[in-house]
Amino acid sequence: MLSFFKHFIIAVSRAYVYNIRRMEFKLLAVDLDGTLFYPKQVKRCIPKKNIKFLQDFIDAGNKVVIVSSRSHFFTKKLEQEVNRPIDFINCTSAQIIADGKIIRDKVVDNNQLKDILLEIDKKYKPLGYLMTSKKYSIVAKDNGRVSGFFKIFYALWYFFQFKYREEYVINTEKFNKELDSGEIYKVMIFFGLGRKKEKITKDINKQLREKYPQFEFSWTSKLNELTALKCTKGDGLEYYCDKLGIDKDNVYVVGDSGNDITMFNKFHKHSYAMKHANKSVKKYASNIISRVYKLRNILLKEEGETK
Repeated sequence: MLSFFKHFIIAVSRAYVYNIRRMEFKLLAVDLDGTLFYPKQVKRCIPKKNIKFLQDFIDAGNKVVIVSSRSHFFTKKLEQEVNRPIDFINCTSAQIIADGKIIRDKVVDNNQLKDILLEIDKKYKPLGYLMTSKKYSIVAKDNGRVSGFFKIFYALWYFFQFKYREEYVINTEKFNKELDSGEIYKVMIFFGLGRKKEKITKDINKQLREKYPQFEFSWTSKLNELTALKCTKGDGLEYYCDKLGIDKDNVYVVGDSGNDITMFNKFHKHSYAMKHANKSVKKYASNIISRVYKLRNILLKEEGETK
């Protein structure tokens, strides 16, 4: 009987300590392009000050999850830059990797996708599509509406992306083959570059969300992103927290694009938009910040870091 009470008291004590630690635990959920990657570098993806902040944050007993529309083909190399264990919510949350294990892997319905892309092509006439699947980081389809000058411009732009480049192939045959039978995480719809095209992309995104509720649509300044239902950054982060037992009040989210709005809405208490973000994005966040590393004064203050 004494042994029973001894083990019972130990179990209760451990549970109490766990709950205390859980309350103190902080999770930083951070977007990449325009956020953690801001300002852009040449020799590395993440600026040094951001890396140092992430390292100190993790070393203090906290956790970092990258929340990006990029695929695992690209994001897996970031752990080497940070030199600390981090988790990944890839492809706008179609794939989630925690502690090196895939805990979510959700692809779109191919038949539904084919029908919708046909309708989109007829009505909106995009310049092309970029697809991310289990086989390809990006396989692109040129709809025949891109001028030779634009192709040269894009080739130069891609070259100067340096460390930020994602491997891609432009091949209509491979695109269609994946569309028929591949396991597809997302499709990006491309209308062009520039402020005018950015507004068109944003306006079309709203129409697509209303017309095709069986999919998720989000937007960046250059693209519309199509993913399976419930594969938004906000839904994915919520799924991740539920799976890992993370207190949502201790989650801090940072982003700069339209596809980050769902994170701002679901984790509004500690939401941060980048200062350079579009006004239509910033209005959804509760805070504005110019650099990710400037969260140091907020997130590490309790650990004695006030620089």
